[in-house]
Amino acid sequence: MFKTKSTEAVDATAATMTAINQTLKKRGGVYSGYSCKTVSWDDCSRGQVGGGLSCWGSNITDTYLKAKDGRNLFTVRADNWNESLGKSNSEGIAFVGTRTGGGGGVTNLKPYTLKDFLKDPKGFGGYANLDVSDLSDDVLDKDISVRFQTTFLPVPLGERQTCEFATEAYNYNTTSDSDPRNLVLLCTSQGVAVQQDGAGCKQLYHHCKGEGGEVKRYWLEAESTDHKVGGEQRETPAEREDALRRGKATSSVIGTPGCGTRFNVLMTIQVPLKQREKTRSHELAGCAFGEGGGSLMSCSFMDSDVGDPPFGASLKSTSKGGGKRKQGSRKGDRWEGLSVSAPSRHPDEHITVTVVMYYVVQGGTPGEEDVVNAVDDLEELLRQVGGGKLAGEGFEFMKKELTVKDALDIKEKIETQPPKPEKVGFFDSFPSFGGGLFARK
Repeated sequence: MFKTKSTEAVDATAATMTAINQTLKKRGGVYSGYSCKTVSWDDCSRGQVGGGLSCWGSNITDTYLKAKDGRNLFTVRADNWNESLGKSNSEGIAFVGTRTGGGGGVTNLKPYTLKDFLKDPKGFGGYANLDVSDLSDDVLDKDISVRFQTTFLPVPLGERQTCEFATEAYNYNTTSDSDPRNLVLLCTSQGVAVQQDGAGCKQLYHHCKGEGGEVKRYWLEAESTDHKVGGEQRETPAEREDALRRGKATSSVIGTPGCGTRFNVLMTIQVPLKQREKTRSHELAGCAFGEGGGSLMSCSFMDSDVGDPPFGASLKSTSKGGGKRKQGSRKGDRWEGLSVSAPSRHPDEHITVTVVMYYVVQGGTPGEEDVVNAVDDLEELLRQVGGGKLAGEGFEFMKKELTVKDALDIKEKIETQPPKPEKVGFFDSFPSFGGGLFARK
């Protein structure tokens, strides 16, 4: 059978997922609680029904990882429903940025705390038209949820084999770019890209600000290094100078203190925003919620003329491979900035942070040792921030009773802006009652 490069890439991703899941199941114990997921629930606020945990809520987001060639990628994480979480505060989360207008592709980057951003959002996000002096809340910002995930990106053997990718976010609680549910910060060791959710599904790109002030969006690109899987990366002076010379990511403090210095981190910070009041004339009829087997929801790409990574728009990653990253030369599309330049902070919802570690696998699937080391890393990071379960004690601040308004908002989003289905889920199983009612995968 003739296979295209795209088909071979999809096969490689599927093989990688199968190998990882088999390894985790075989190891048992804490490892069996992790698996590969093509959709991750990265929720700020989850609902409860009759005291029990719901899959829905007032601020919930499905996150996808997509390769530039169209492949669905994945993250290795714990259960979506009753997820594993840690807890921090705005002074316990670090990002790399500059407070002289913000954006990537600049030379004066250094680590700051999330509190620095919240107290001076215009300084860090002015490049994106963010024009507000303060988004902090000294009470809410004492409790911030943190989740840790990892992924292995398969690439072929050979010189200059790379993987370009972007994150997609589908928030269920907004249908308009003029009424976003969250301010979204996409953070790497090369800067912070300030964005918002809104209508449909949003791809999150790296931003670079040009000398003339124009902002362009770029795909992220991963390459392999000789650093081991798991734990922080400490570069030698020679490694750091080589990376800087080639315009590649260098190791930096990012994430929680336990992360140390890393160059393979992609961190997403969701800051809940106050939305406009809606006038509704329809009832809740037909809007039922509960656990069941639904089809996997995915999203169609936006315009694909977003550029390859330029100088300062790449993530390095680790593996036992020798592939090198190419430097992109084609420029990305121009971005006009945020649709809402002066958002207001939501009065009672807390920030959530998602930290993902990326590893590249060349010419095959990751070995058992690499998979185990990656999960051990996630478990240690969770332990250092008081890891627990969403349904358990300690995370009441991100749970509240599901309301009729929440249900109506979600119903409107799914009906008017549904994610494009990749395939029919559970196509060979006869359904049980209630299994097809708006279920999150």
